[in-house]
Amino acid sequence: MAQQIQFKRIYDPQTPEDGLRVLCTAMWPRGVKKTAVDRWYRELGAPRDIIRPYLDGQVSWEEFRQRVWESLHTPEAQKALAELAEEVRQGRTVTLLTSVRDAVKTHLEIIADALQAHL
Repeated sequence: MAQQIQFKRIYDPQTPEDGLRVLCTAMWPRGVKKTAVDRWYRELGAPRDIIRPYLDGQVSWEEFRQRVWESLHTPEAQKALAELAEEVRQGRTVTLLTSVRDAVKTHLEIIADALQAHL
């Protein structure tokens, strides 16, 4: 099932292989139309106070990962993860979207881990 969860930048072109496109950011990215995503889960966005320090190299990946993991344990985030897990169980590809330059080593990886825990 892991291949059914993908990561992508919101600014990359949409493809049919994307399946369900899910934006996982607290704030809407500039210049992006609402039609570019199927769902927007603000509650799955990384905590805003840790993003800049992480991107600037002031916070380690381990600390960033821990903070994001903790943020995914709110009732709202757990509900969103359960909804996405159900999509994956039904065989649908889920593409997690972010606006940062490197879509691999971001909070999306942590969300995918949390999503796997729901499967």
